[in-house]
Amino acid sequence: MTKKRLGFTLIELLVVIAIIAILISLLLPAVQQAREAARRTQCKNNLKQIGLALHNYEGTYGVLPHAMWADGVQPCTALQDNGFGWMVSILPLIEQSALYQRINPQGQPGIFNAAMIAQFYPGNTIIPGGDTIIPGYLCPSSAMPQIVPATWNVPGGPGSLVSDKVEAVGYATSSYKAAGGSNSGDYGMMHKACEGGGVRFRDVTDGLSNTIMAAESTYASTDASGANRLLGTGATEFRDWPIWIGSGNQSDEAIRINGRFNSPINARTNFNKMFQAINDDNAFSYHVGGAQFVLGDGSVRFISENINTNTYDWLHDKRDGQVLGEF
Repeated sequence: MTKKRLGFTLIELLVVIAIIAILISLLLPAVQQAREAARRTQCKNNLKQIGLALHNYEGTYGVLPHAMWADGVQPCTALQDNGFGWMVSILPLIEQSALYQRINPQGQPGIFNAAMIAQFYPGNTIIPGGDTIIPGYLCPSSAMPQIVPATWNVPGGPGSLVSDKVEAVGYATSSYKAAGGSNSGDYGMMHKACEGGGVRFRDVTDGLSNTIMAAESTYASTDASGANRLLGTGATEFRDWPIWIGSGNQSDEAIRINGRFNSPINARTNFNKMFQAINDDNAFSYHVGGAQFVLGDGSVRFISENINTNTYDWLHDKRDGQVLGEF
């Protein structure tokens, strides 16, 4: 009488394990790609809602919000640590009215230093509400911390980074910036401005569909000359954290162009795997191949990092008269 075999032989078990491993290796990239596609879609929707809010703001007030505020007369030529950012202005239009009222931006001047915060908000180290994480202001693909840390350990290295923007520590970050022109120029759609001024849609003579209104810029730039640049020991500095409440420095609130063209999309340094942007002014994303932009007409476009540099430059200017091709 033949005895039944009740289990697998060792060879059969190894074959089954090998087949399962092969299937997992084939399926895992597809799963990761599907997840990234979902994150990219959510990021696109965030920008779509931001674009809609900006259109509603312009329809209500007749002008777009400024990238940030500063005291003085037009044009503002000096960066000053005061003024709320443009994302504060649109809070009521993205169902964040309670947060807007808590911040009360009309109730006091910009107060991005410890002395003025202590004056207007005794017992606080940051402006109340400034540490609120707003999902609609964050790209799900971003590896950037949602709250500005005082220090950050360098991935893959023994050193650490230290924030030189002390006034930004503890505030919630943002993945998006306005298209701001330059420090003193006003050719962007949401440029730095003092009291008065502001861009109207009718000022965009190049056409709303040919002009960038806001973009992904999800990183913290670094001092490339720091001791930690090549993941050594010591420390270097975080600079210009993008925080949605504003900080008085246009670099924190807007992508801009020094003179004209500044840096390509996703321009990188070899600093480390997490914070790779070449400076604090350029569009930057964690999506492969480019970044997402909301144009003046409210449409959201994924623009390749290989875009012609002149075309990318012209997209930032609302009235340069240049004829754009495909992008």
